[in-house]
Amino acid sequence: MVYLLGLASLPTAIIRSRTPQGATAWCIGLISFPMLALPLFLIFGRSKFYGYVEAHRLAANEISNELVQLRETVISHSADVPPGLESLFGIVASLMKSPFTRGNKVELLIDGVATYKSMLESIAGASKYILIQFYIFRDDEIGNKFADALIAQVKRGVAVYFLYDNIGSSKLSKKFVKRLSTNGVNIFAFKTSKHKSRLQINFRNHRKLVVVDGKSAHIGGLNIGDDYLGKYKKIGAWRDTHVKISGVAVLEAQLNFIIDWYWEAEKVPALDWTPEFFNGTASVAVVNTGPADETSFAGIIHLDAFNNAKKRIWIANPYFIPDEPVERALQLAVLRGVDVRCLIPGRNDNKVIHMASKIYMDRLVRAGAKFYNYGGRKRVFTHSKTFLVDDLLSSVGTTNLDNRSLHINFEAQALIVDKDFAQQMEAMFLNDFSISTEVPVNFFRRRSYWYRLTAKALNLSSPML
Repeated sequence: MVYLLGLASLPTAIIRSRTPQGATAWCIGLISFPMLALPLFLIFGRSKFYGYVEAHRLAANEISNELVQLRETVISHSADVPPGLESLFGIVASLMKSPFTRGNKVELLIDGVATYKSMLESIAGASKYILIQFYIFRDDEIGNKFADALIAQVKRGVAVYFLYDNIGSSKLSKKFVKRLSTNGVNIFAFKTSKHKSRLQINFRNHRKLVVVDGKSAHIGGLNIGDDYLGKYKKIGAWRDTHVKISGVAVLEAQLNFIIDWYWEAEKVPALDWTPEFFNGTASVAVVNTGPADETSFAGIIHLDAFNNAKKRIWIANPYFIPDEPVERALQLAVLRGVDVRCLIPGRNDNKVIHMASKIYMDRLVRAGAKFYNYGGRKRVFTHSKTFLVDDLLSSVGTTNLDNRSLHINFEAQALIVDKDFAQQMEAMFLNDFSISTEVPVNFFRRRSYWYRLTAKALNLSSPML
């Protein structure tokens, strides 16, 4: 009976899968070992998130007047298109229904101390409202520090809207949530399984965002927890990157939060949609991607950026399991003479992904790309999700280069076109490279037979990781 159910599930697996590799992996599993693969498929086999598009439409209806104002604002502040980035600007405008905007100021934030300090300063300066959203929010020292800051602002009359992922923050205590709620914080868990979509438990809302008064937004790789300050001995020093944006692009970040908020609260809070314009040189697009998209926006953006690189592609990413198009784009970039470098953890908190990634590293290193193990074998970890293309385009966000981030998770990415910011990113990368160990070309072939076999076996499941 189990084998028959496995066979009966094959058409669904083929239809649902976003990639041929994913479909192949599920089909092999359902045919070969259905007792294990079938329950996994029922839980993890969905690639399309249902109900979110309708929530987006309903939220837009509630703020239709504000949305018209927002669209007029962003169009009137559309950024000039730099040479070489015509296709990226067109793709963002087409897929996101909003262009890159000028009139923004950006601040690069390196590591937890600087990022949390900046966030808490923005929270303390709020006069109207605070929107806060995290994949992981811990009930620890820094988590309680944020909670105290939010409650203090509520007592001053500032509205606080708090959203956390139900699975990523599953260890968040009910006592902690109740404390925030009873003190006036509007708080919800983002639950992917609700209403008619109760089997959508494979999806995660991986976004990390703080918006204050519609004037500033923090986006990047850091969640809220003491581990991001390097206080977990098992992980060690934690390396991460965030960005603070001020200006017109903040309104797009605010709108993106509203859609997620509506999914749970089914109502839209009253917010300020008046833009704050800066005479800065940064053109910014805040891009939200996820499993409700008709196509893989995250993958398309990475593909276009990498395919149009002329000088360099520098990447920092902790979970490097790119899909085939992104891998091919990096290989082609190397063949064009582009300086392709990837900063990855020397020690990883996810052993399965760490091993599976060796196959991609091997192919790209032999093609001519350079990989760097951050910190060598020291007890340190890089969680940054950034890239720098040439001398102008930077990305700071939540998107990993793996199947989950590119196709399954809800993610947020700040695309920044600015020479000064790119120079700061370059300095950050150079510092990270300087304390890292370059991966030799023959690193994989030097490992034992069993190591290589394990890596290749785990790589078979990479479309599902």
